[in-house]
Amino acid sequence: MKGRKKMRNQFILAIDAGTSGIRTILYDYHSSEIAATYSEFTQITPEPGLLEHDALEIWNVTKDLISQTLKKAGTSPENIAAIGVTGQRSTVVAWHKTTGEPVHNALVWQDLRTRKRCKELSDLIGMEVSTISAFTKFEWLLDHVPNCREDVEKGEVLIGTLDSWLVWNLTGGEAFVTDPSNAVTTMMWLPPLGEWSPEVAQIIGMPAEKLATIVPSSHVYGSTYPEAFGAEIPVAAIAGDQQAAMFGHLCREPGSGKATYGTSVMVNVNTGEEWIYSEKLNSLALWRLGGQDEFCLEGTVITGGASISLVKDLRILETVNESLALSESVPDSGGVFFIPALQGLGTPYMDPEARGALFGLTRSTTRAHITRAVLEGIAFRTRQVVETLREVAPFPALETLRVDGGMAANDAFLQMQADILDINIERPNTNQVTSLGIAYLAGLAVGFWASEEEIKQSKVRGKIFTPGDNAADMQERYKHWEKSVDTVRALTATEYKRS
Repeated sequence: MKGRKKMRNQFILAIDAGTSGIRTILYDYHSSEIAATYSEFTQITPEPGLLEHDALEIWNVTKDLISQTLKKAGTSPENIAAIGVTGQRSTVVAWHKTTGEPVHNALVWQDLRTRKRCKELSDLIGMEVSTISAFTKFEWLLDHVPNCREDVEKGEVLIGTLDSWLVWNLTGGEAFVTDPSNAVTTMMWLPPLGEWSPEVAQIIGMPAEKLATIVPSSHVYGSTYPEAFGAEIPVAAIAGDQQAAMFGHLCREPGSGKATYGTSVMVNVNTGEEWIYSEKLNSLALWRLGGQDEFCLEGTVITGGASISLVKDLRILETVNESLALSESVPDSGGVFFIPALQGLGTPYMDPEARGALFGLTRSTTRAHITRAVLEGIAFRTRQVVETLREVAPFPALETLRVDGGMAANDAFLQMQADILDINIERPNTNQVTSLGIAYLAGLAVGFWASEEEIKQSKVRGKIFTPGDNAADMQERYKHWEKSVDTVRALTATEYKRS
């Protein structure tokens, strides 16, 4: 009992390595943020459509942030019970096993250099190979970095997703591992089998036995080396960012799910032990816990928060944060509709040619009406994604929607979303749910929390938004908005044919 009390006075460190920056957060037993630090890193764009990261810079930034976070908290490394690692899922790094030096910049999940190869492979294997997948990024590094393929085959160079790179460095080269939520993005991990597929790996000439070892998402993989961190701290969790957010919301039951409102809106629903394939959705692994793999479906509103940024860039808003006050200053959008298709339409359309549009402008339209219409458009698109997930899931799904991300801080938007979906929206008491989720997974691995039930009991409940008096009007408005989407798509298709 004394040891348990002492454990509760320690902390869990979460590392969230995103696409543009890294965040480290120290959590206590009650899921409270004790200290947090964030820093961006260099975005390398050799040519239009290409995006690389300096993996060594990412590692150095991570180390510095850990030190800064501990200093902010006024604590020492000995008081960290465990470390968890989450972040971008399909970014690929190759590095020398002995020196730890990357052989090339990391290829980021958004990088489009293999677009042509993806189409060739899609035709070859009869299923879509997305540019977002890590599959062809592995192949590009193997083929284009001098001696990379040969050195990988000899075991002198390691190649894997970003989580593998960070854990390898944290443990001083002790652990070369990944978990199913990251492995699934490579297309070389087969969900029904739960292991690497030598046959799929051979398509790109990658020896499956040289890939990272698949491990549980909550498990001690090794410890930090004292020379760098001042203590041996267990490294005890790996998960992709959206999967970590799902765990942060404690979406553990089939049918439960969340929406993360970032640059895009990512909506996930837990499908339990059942792997479900859908052409309209991404079929992903959630995590491996207790020897069991669990899965999810993911739908996307490609342009979510980026739509608000566009309104600011057009000088309709002075700042992104102004959208809250403006949207609340008018009772409705004054008949204005916005289609958030600035980079095509994701779920369920999968239409990369679709374009955004603003409808219904009059001389009485104000910037407040336009701002509210943009928020409505994002909420309407989210409803389309939610409905698609419900159609595909073989059980009742998303009866309550848990939310996080930047836009989730906007009360007016969440009330609007509750009215449009006609369900309850639940926002936690922290906006960093991804970091919290990886902290939970790490804490469970070392007994910081004895069980998920204990986490639920210790967690502070957030705010619930229930459908209001405006819900019926929003249902009607949604029907008209959907017709506007069809009109825009028809116009885009006509223009595309002419060009």
